[in-house]
Amino acid sequence: MTPQPGSPPDDQLSLELEQGLPALPAVLRPMLPRPAPAPFDSPDHLFEPVWGGRRALAFLEPAVAEGGGGFLTASGTPSVRLLDPGMRDLAPRLPELADLPLRVDARSAVLDGELVVVDAAGRANGPGLDERLAGRPGPAVAYLVFDVLYLDGRPLLRQPLHRRRALLRKVLAPGASLVAVPAIAGEGRALHEAATVQGLAGVMARRRDSPYLPGIRSRLWLFVAAGAPHESAPVGEDRSPADAGGAPVLALIARLPLPFADDEA
Repeated sequence: MTPQPGSPPDDQLSLELEQGLPALPAVLRPMLPRPAPAPFDSPDHLFEPVWGGRRALAFLEPAVAEGGGGFLTASGTPSVRLLDPGMRDLAPRLPELADLPLRVDARSAVLDGELVVVDAAGRANGPGLDERLAGRPGPAVAYLVFDVLYLDGRPLLRQPLHRRRALLRKVLAPGASLVAVPAIAGEGRALHEAATVQGLAGVMARRRDSPYLPGIRSRLWLFVAAGAPHESAPVGEDRSPADAGGAPVLALIARLPLPFADDEA
């Protein structure tokens, strides 16, 4: 259709529309768990497996024009930032994760999760991840997402965890490089046993009604380290040792013999 005299070009119109999208925060500190001495069951908690990778917040938004001239049109290349707890952007070293915005049904988002390289047994391959984060070639890195903090510029920090989880499942399209970490309701001991058998780092217990408290180490989140065959630390801190190699992460969840719950209710 021919533009009417005096009307802005299509690209300019798209630019103006995108400028109405609220900007995401430049940085955001991750919420941190406290350690729990032993696994437990609780109807007030959602329990999630932890692989022991590198914690990272993913900032997915329209690309910003050079010179800070505003957002590009929706057809422009999206921007991906992967900030670790030290606020370092790891995205330039992980080109396989450049498609993350295409797997989230939103114009912008902030996700919380862990970066992992896994071995054939589905355990975290810490040395392989270190190689990739140091900028050296190696096995593919996947992003395991367990929370969503912003959608379309709207903060979700005060929303209870179960609602944020429901939104995450609604907007996320999983693939080889992106997986939503499932939660099991109430049965923390069973998940801890399965995580230990599978050689995972442990289990995160998060209260269903928990808000997201940036930068706070809170008892609303509890980390229970796995037992034998090895000890590990919570996601976002030290990584557990494992064998070298790589494997698709989509098959990992199925290796935990548990009926993961639909945690929307």
